[in-house]
Amino acid sequence: MKKIVLNILFVLALCGSSNAEEEIPKWFAELPKSEIMLYARGTAVSSDMQLSIDKASIAAKRNLADKLESIISSKTQLFVKEAGMEEDTQIYNELEQITSNTVNETKIGSYNEFKTKTLLIGSKYRTFFVLEYPISEAYKILIPKIKKNPVLEDTVQASQAYKDLEEEIKRTN
Repeated sequence: MKKIVLNILFVLALCGSSNAEEEIPKWFAELPKSEIMLYARGTAVSSDMQLSIDKASIAAKRNLADKLESIISSKTQLFVKEAGMEEDTQIYNELEQITSNTVNETKIGSYNEFKTKTLLIGSKYRTFFVLEYPISEAYKILIPKIKKNPVLEDTVQASQAYKDLEEEIKRTN
């Protein structure tokens, strides 16, 4: 009898367990693609549900900051290439400084929570957190910095990439 009960408990335990891949939400695994929004994800585990949510949110914001830096850096490098100033280290250094400052000053507080899901797995909570952020918010900080910089005033502002960026900001306002 004892063996039968143990076998039944074993079978029930197998039925109750789930594959970790099945628990990962599809919207978390495959972020949406957008020309105007950035999506960033974070996940965290904690024995406290709210701490799990907070940690996942922080991880997503950190991921967002990395993405913003990459996008702004590639945009400023495009300005330099189009202006034909790739060899000018002063312009390159000025843009690198502006890129760094822009990322630091970008208020990621204007993000929106896209989707969140918290699961109880054993005695721990796992939170999946995806946020969305309008790319134009970062560009709104970048453009005035370039305009204020006398070294970049003529060269970068004359590039088509810069003009396109200004138009993109106008469209999103």
